[in-house]
Amino acid sequence: MEDSSLIRREESGFFCPSTGIYNSSWSSSLPPTPSLSLPEFLLSHLATSSPSKPAFIDAATGAGLTYADLRALAAAAASALAALGVCGGDVVLVVSPNSLHFPALALAVMSLGAILSTANFLLTRPEIQSQVQDSNPALIITTADLAPKLDGLIPRPLTLIEQFLASLSIDQTAPVEFPGVSPADPAALMYSSGTTGKSKGVVISHGNLVAMANVLRHVWGREEVHACVVPLFHMFGFSVFVCGAVAAGATVVVLHRYALEELLMAVEEHRVTLLPAAPPMVVQLARSCGVARGYDLRSLKEVICSGAPLGRDHMERFADAYPGIALSQCYGLTETSGPITVCHGLKDRFQISIGRLIPTVEAKIVDVSTRKALPPNEHGELLVRGPPVMQGYLKNQEATSLAIDEEGWLHTGDLCYIDREGLVYVVDRIKELIKYKAYQVAPAELEEVLSTHPEILDVAVTQYPDEVAGEIPMACIVRKAGSKIKGGDIISFMENKVAPYKKIRKVLFVESIPRSPSGKILRRHLKARVMQHQKPGISARL
Repeated sequence: MEDSSLIRREESGFFCPSTGIYNSSWSSSLPPTPSLSLPEFLLSHLATSSPSKPAFIDAATGAGLTYADLRALAAAAASALAALGVCGGDVVLVVSPNSLHFPALALAVMSLGAILSTANFLLTRPEIQSQVQDSNPALIITTADLAPKLDGLIPRPLTLIEQFLASLSIDQTAPVEFPGVSPADPAALMYSSGTTGKSKGVVISHGNLVAMANVLRHVWGREEVHACVVPLFHMFGFSVFVCGAVAAGATVVVLHRYALEELLMAVEEHRVTLLPAAPPMVVQLARSCGVARGYDLRSLKEVICSGAPLGRDHMERFADAYPGIALSQCYGLTETSGPITVCHGLKDRFQISIGRLIPTVEAKIVDVSTRKALPPNEHGELLVRGPPVMQGYLKNQEATSLAIDEEGWLHTGDLCYIDREGLVYVVDRIKELIKYKAYQVAPAELEEVLSTHPEILDVAVTQYPDEVAGEIPMACIVRKAGSKIKGGDIISFMENKVAPYKKIRKVLFVESIPRSPSGKILRRHLKARVMQHQKPGISARL
């Protein structure tokens, strides 16, 4: 998979001591980013170079869309959305599991100059309602199964995907039009907790996504066959499978949901070569190598893990179980429009590092206290800058200013270092987010819900390490005087108030919550206290 256009430089070429800036340790021979909208970049010429090649295949049914089909479906869907009144600047919310048609719907929305927004279909109605109130979508597109949860959230009726697709008049010769859509225009509004606090709408421009697609098509080439088991509503899945894979002219095998044997069957049947995955999938693959021996996995060259930390012991177990498959990591944020480090071209069985910076992206490592830029091998906060970095948070200038400084550096909140080979390593997170099975969980959101319980005096939520999930949300509770509330009561209280991945799964009762004079929770102190308890409180089943 080595790409001759991505060749390592010497250390002096990727780190400048006078500025403290790290550049990609690959060569800069990447073609310039085209000044186009994302649909125009993907559909006007790149995706039509091999019109009969499969673009997306449904793993369950075997149904497929060629690149010509993808283009025609996007054109027909765009025409139908325009007939429904969707126009430039409108937000269109798509709530759906992975499907064969998700990419075409996304590109159809964007080709009109409208803004694609997505939501995790596992969210509760109140959680989606909060997002709807923030983004004010003109239209909601969803499936019949999910309709009861979404009906009535906006004045307009829901658009059901099944009925919408059945109504389309598809013409393979129809052009896809791009009515005045510029690279600077918003293309996507995806929700992330950012570095702190509640979920925020991340405004991603067409230029951001084209920059990402332009890089990824050179990292993962057109001969690859990807298995899509991570969600397309998430930026990791969207950037890799819609932006990168389509730009490269690759083939994507789409699974509606992750199930081990369905994945193994898809790898065997469709000769999958690349598997982007979340850490729990890698852990299960390693533990289930006996099951995997019943399938022909010889086509699979690499598993690319992202979304949350993956322990070295899991990497070693995977490498021992699958000696012919490379295990690598990549790193990105919703705010960076996808992965900004990848391990492409590195040859070891598995990679502890998260790889090298992609071309076009710069980085700094700064001391957490002094903000001084640091040289290789010193730990500090990772700052990144470049074309894939978001425009900002929707209607939240304060949060935007905290995340992106006046020089354009995005503060990731992650404690990292970069070695003398240009490889980036994540040490820990400065930010407060909990990563449960690659999903982001904001402690502040859970704390707000828990604080409404009549017997809770004070509360703080933190992460607790878990072998399967990576981290689980754990509540540290101060009871009100006289309260006899138990851990199981806390877990039951949260049961139907948040999405399944946000549930409190451990409870520790404490006498006080460590706070600063201003009242801010001292989460590092809290985490240290939690780590003293080998078996804290009560644990909910995963």
